[in-house]
Amino acid sequence: MRKIIFALLTLAAIIPISTLGQDYYYSNGEKVPLITNDSQIVVITPKEVATSIPSVYGLTPKSTITDDVLNIVVCDIPKVFNAVRRAKLVAETNSDSVISVTSCYEDRFGTKLVQTGYIYVKLKSQSDYYKLTGETTKYDCEIVRRNTFMPLWYTLRLKSNSNRTPLEVANAIYESGKFDSAYPDFSFDPFEVSYDPDVYSQWALYNSEYEGIDISISQAWGYATGRGIKIAIVDQGIELTHEDLAPNIYFKSYDAYTGASPSGVYNTASIGHGTHCAGIAAAVRNNGKFIAGVAPDAKLISVSNNFNASNANEQLANSINWAWKNGADIISCSWRAPDSDIIRAALDSAIVKGREGKGCIIVKSSGNTGGGITFPGSYRKEIIAVGNLQKSGIINSLSCHGDNLLLCAPGTNILSTMLNNTTAYKTGTSMACPHVAGVAALVLERNPKLTANKVREILAKNTKKVGNMPYNTTKQYGTWNEYYGFGLINAYKAVINTPRD
Repeated sequence: MRKIIFALLTLAAIIPISTLGQDYYYSNGEKVPLITNDSQIVVITPKEVATSIPSVYGLTPKSTITDDVLNIVVCDIPKVFNAVRRAKLVAETNSDSVISVTSCYEDRFGTKLVQTGYIYVKLKSQSDYYKLTGETTKYDCEIVRRNTFMPLWYTLRLKSNSNRTPLEVANAIYESGKFDSAYPDFSFDPFEVSYDPDVYSQWALYNSEYEGIDISISQAWGYATGRGIKIAIVDQGIELTHEDLAPNIYFKSYDAYTGASPSGVYNTASIGHGTHCAGIAAAVRNNGKFIAGVAPDAKLISVSNNFNASNANEQLANSINWAWKNGADIISCSWRAPDSDIIRAALDSAIVKGREGKGCIIVKSSGNTGGGITFPGSYRKEIIAVGNLQKSGIINSLSCHGDNLLLCAPGTNILSTMLNNTTAYKTGTSMACPHVAGVAALVLERNPKLTANKVREILAKNTKKVGNMPYNTTKQYGTWNEYYGFGLINAYKAVINTPRD
């Protein structure tokens, strides 16, 4: 039977599985159709078997789910299997190394469903338990447990010699007519990140490939979305009419080049840098358009600069001063400048006088030269310097590092809003910076009375220790590394650990 199953799966590389008949499971006595993902399959092995087993046979492992007994490995399947590798994997499914090779599915809502090797069965009455034991013998399953709260429900698990998929066994048990319910357990993403069409391309918000290497935003949104907080994007200007930004644009904006309002958009050859940063921080969520921002209910203050002008340093200083004087809570700075007293003076004012003396939160990209943190990221400890993390959880090699690096955030291949009402991918610490600005907005919504230093402490103490280097230095907020800072920003931990009084 397994040979037949896997022959169908491998054949799917040439003939779409949908032509072989649609799979289904039962819910409420009705067949629920499943959409087969023709590009992936699931290999279920005992826990003691290496999760790299599928790669030996030409498959590319993409994600792994484990428990005390099983490894469930989701794999990319090539368009055409090498015949030798195919034969080896088919043979492997007749050994104790592989319990089942199954299809990967989606439901009609697009939710990815991964069979785990477990099956739920509901008895019609407790006296039917002997019928259940008969089915487990017939289909080479074992009873794992009885549900604590619903005593008619039992969990089964496939054994190595089952020669079937969980879906097949669940359907066969239900179709026997002996039980009220039987269906396979599926692993799935439980968080409805948002209803924006491109949100699942935003790995920073939800990383389906590398579990946990994201900012844990879906959980955080249950507590805060940035409502009432203003983020100033000091940059080349935001496209104020972009459909995914316009509802969040603050009514005041400033053009530091002209010294007037509204803000402009400069240096368009750099492909909308300010608009891209704005979307990361606070694009509208659940509007059915493009993406979702980290703080989707925060207000965006557009402060534009013409970096090709002769007075660029003064423009930046004026931008910072205008921002804090006009109510900015957070100032996001994805740029570098030569060390200058005029910019230092403006930053000093924002840090000391901003937010009625509580201080503006200043977030700065660490830089993309691979060396020391660029000015003004290294100027004062109050400035939050942010490194560029890749999707794998490893710091980007060009991300600047040093003593003032507070933490890191997603910055490589980041999808966000762009000029002319579009979106595109960009890479750099410029993209990491507004992720942190957005999380800071969530923290401030939870408690607007916090000082800037307290916000900085909350962000630093509630990170994820990611990466390939030890955090072997102890600093004020915990263990630290000069490339990762205190770790990857964690929106959920930051908001739930924000004091409310």
